[in-house]
Amino acid sequence: MRPEDTAPPAAEDAQAPVGAAVAGPDGGDGEGAQVAETAIGPVRIPPKPARAPRRRAPKLDELLASSVEAARSALAGLAEEDQVGRHVGAVADDDRLVTHRFAAALPGYGGWEWFATLSRAPRSKHVTVCEVGLLPGQDAILAPDWVPWSERVSQEEKVRLDAIAAGEDPEKALARFRGEDGESEGEAGDAADDGEDADGVDAASDAADPDAGEDRPA
Repeated sequence: MRPEDTAPPAAEDAQAPVGAAVAGPDGGDGEGAQVAETAIGPVRIPPKPARAPRRRAPKLDELLASSVEAARSALAGLAEEDQVGRHVGAVADDDRLVTHRFAAALPGYGGWEWFATLSRAPRSKHVTVCEVGLLPGQDAILAPDWVPWSERVSQEEKVRLDAIAAGEDPEKALARFRGEDGESEGEAGDAADDGEDADGVDAASDAADPDAGEDRPA
C-alpha cells in the first residue's frame, strides 16, 4: 500500500463547520447562506431575503399638469360643455401620468367630478389622453352601503316564505306569528256560545207560553 492511499482527506473535501458560509455554484459565498449540522447531515440555511427598495412618490409632470385645456377637451365626447365645471386640480398617478379633475354640473350628481388622465412618452412633448370618466368627490352624494336581502327582509316575509316552502298556508302562519290565531279561535268560541244562549232563551220562552207559536184571533 502506498503512503498516499492512506493520506487524510484534503481540506476542501471536509464538511463545512456549523454556521460556515456555503460556496455558491459560481464559486462565491452563496450570498451569505449558512449550513447547520443535523441528525441527517448538513442542512443549508438560505439567507434572509433583502428588503425591496422603498418606491419614491411620483413627481408631478409640469407639461401634463399645465395641459388643463387638453384634459377639458378630452371630456367633449362624454359630457356637454356646460356640464364640465371649474378645474379642481391635478394629481400625479405615476411618472409622466397625471389625472385632471373638473367639477361636474349634472343633476343628481352633487359633489361628483369629471376626470381625464393624460400621459406622455419620455423626452416627448406630445400629450396623450389615457382615460376619461366620472368619479365621486369628497362631498359626493353616494348610495348607502349594500345590505344583503337576508338581512333587510322583514321577519313576517321570512315566516311567509318558510310556510310556502313547507307547503303550509302562509296566511295561517302569519296569523300564528302575529298572535292572531288564538284570538280568532276565541272569537269563534264566543260566537258559538252566544248562539247557544240565544237558542236556550228562545226555548225557555216557548215553554213558558205554549200558545206563542200559534196564531191568535184578532
